[in-house]
Amino acid sequence: MTATSVNRSCRGFTLLEIIIALSLVAILVTASLPYLLDSFATAAADRASDALATKAQETRTLAMQSGSRQRLPLSSSGIKGVELPTGWSLQIRSLNDAKFHAPEKGRTWEFTSAGICEPLTLRLVEEGRGGRSIETTFDALTAQPVHEEN
Repeated sequence: MTATSVNRSCRGFTLLEIIIALSLVAILVTASLPYLLDSFATAAADRASDALATKAQETRTLAMQSGSRQRLPLSSSGIKGVELPTGWSLQIRSLNDAKFHAPEKGRTWEFTSAGICEPLTLRLVEEGRGGRSIETTFDALTAQPVHEEN
């Protein structure tokens, strides 16, 4: 065998094959990216909904332990101590309300010293493209949430 002979058994990928493979991977990633981003947004809203329920339970416990009425300030961006993710807003529906609405300025959610809360349904609404919402209805006697996802 001479020094000028070439070993033909070691064949690699051509530049064209590598470009085609990378193009296919880029197409797949681009197609799945909106679904991935939506799942992140929904997961953040689910965590915020759980945080709202936890805050309600903490306030109820505080009212019962202190023996005095407790109030949670409500706003369209969340409740005191729980901010909503970007692109989501809070709407409420009281017992006598026909439809959901943004909390008016100075609106509070009341918890009595007996642990009874004002019956509310809180709805987290995604602004813009998805229009998804997460509704949580709170039992007036126990302040325990009942989740309903749309």
